[in-house]
Amino acid sequence: MRQWLMNVSLLQGWLPATLLAITAALMVILLIGAIATIRKAGLKPVLMPLVIAAVAGAVGFVITWLLSDVFMVFGVELGPHVFVWTSAGCATVGFAVTHMVMRRRASRALAVILVIFALLASALGIDQAYGEYATLGSLFGVDSYHEANLTGMADRRDLITIAQWRQGVADHTIRNVPSHGAVDKVDIPATTSGFKARKALVYLPPAALVSTKAKPALPVILMLSGQPGCPNRVFNAGGIQTMMDDYAQHHQGLAPIVIAADQLGADSHNTLCVDSQVYGNWLAYLTQDVVEWGKDNLPAAQDAKDWAIAGFSQGATCSMQIGPNYPNLFGTIIPTGSEIGPSNGSEQEMIDRFFDGDREAYERQIPINAIRNHAPSDQTLIMGTGEKDVESLHNIEEIAPVARKAGMHVTAVESLGNAHDWHAVQDTLRYGLAVFGYDTGMSSVKPKLSDYTNLRRIKISLRTDSKTNGHHD
Repeated sequence: MRQWLMNVSLLQGWLPATLLAITAALMVILLIGAIATIRKAGLKPVLMPLVIAAVAGAVGFVITWLLSDVFMVFGVELGPHVFVWTSAGCATVGFAVTHMVMRRRASRALAVILVIFALLASALGIDQAYGEYATLGSLFGVDSYHEANLTGMADRRDLITIAQWRQGVADHTIRNVPSHGAVDKVDIPATTSGFKARKALVYLPPAALVSTKAKPALPVILMLSGQPGCPNRVFNAGGIQTMMDDYAQHHQGLAPIVIAADQLGADSHNTLCVDSQVYGNWLAYLTQDVVEWGKDNLPAAQDAKDWAIAGFSQGATCSMQIGPNYPNLFGTIIPTGSEIGPSNGSEQEMIDRFFDGDREAYERQIPINAIRNHAPSDQTLIMGTGEKDVESLHNIEEIAPVARKAGMHVTAVESLGNAHDWHAVQDTLRYGLAVFGYDTGMSSVKPKLSDYTNLRRIKISLRTDSKTNGHHD
């Protein structure tokens, strides 16, 4: 029973529908009750709640606008869905509170209940806009993933190529491929770095789960959450398992291994994805401990062209720092909602705190500089953002031309109707997966961006200036 409850979806299904239905029903009941008093009390019990609701909704909209677009309290614009849900929630609460003041007994009780349901429905609507918490369990930090020891699960001498796997499935010498992959919670030892990381999550596609020794050497996506965040958030909010399973069903059980590693150590930490005295040697953890563990223990390909690094928000910024700085490890970079550079306090504060006063070390972590420092590059870069995420869109316009000038294969996309949220991540990653799959031989069909109807190409227009010194097409 507890497990079932923790797996109840917050993004779709019966719970969101029930909350909205009860909220609407309570409003209708209160309004009908007010209409019934018109003969005795006139129009005031009907009109006043509606007027107060309109005023409260407007106040909610203005406050949200100030927090989102004027003071940028959260570092990003909140997006239109948040404006709608906040305004609707404030309006409903205003409607309910007016009934609590003006009405008596049963109506007051119903109004109190309406306030509770209005707040819950509004919070759920905002969560749906971001896609941050997918289940009740994720809301309370509870997950259904089982811990596993994947050490030594694959012997490199037994691995076959992707081409050999596809041929084996086609001629039926490889049989009984599972219909779904599996996600396990794994402790990746911080042997070199000593970084205090939380447990990672690893997705193994069906091709990695066959009972025979002849497993293919699979491509790998290293996926990073935002901040605050954790590896669980990548799978719960990102819908990674469903996305990868769907890909595998159409590609003979093939999909990338996905490693969601911990780049924070704790939800509140922002490591800047570097080695520092503040939070420890995270960069060494990812680029040495995690990568080497994956190559040594999983049925993973070894070449950089078969490894991708991806992330959302702070995790996207990390992927834009690490990908260009480590072309020997990653051939593909898929960030969604990247910042222009590391962000944790002012520039000088970051330099003093995280880089021991070494400005050059800080400058090397700025994506534009990292790209230039390692040019020319034949890496693939797929940058994504939500259509309403103005700041991230601006960052793409700064970074993409520099990457293209450096020789990278650059595609920039925006997710229609979305903002700085996991919906934009899913749209970007779904296309990025198709490109990565084609480049690594899992698919023989070159993807067309036009087939992804919720994505629109961001034009990289020609320009040269002191910031980018780049060109757009």
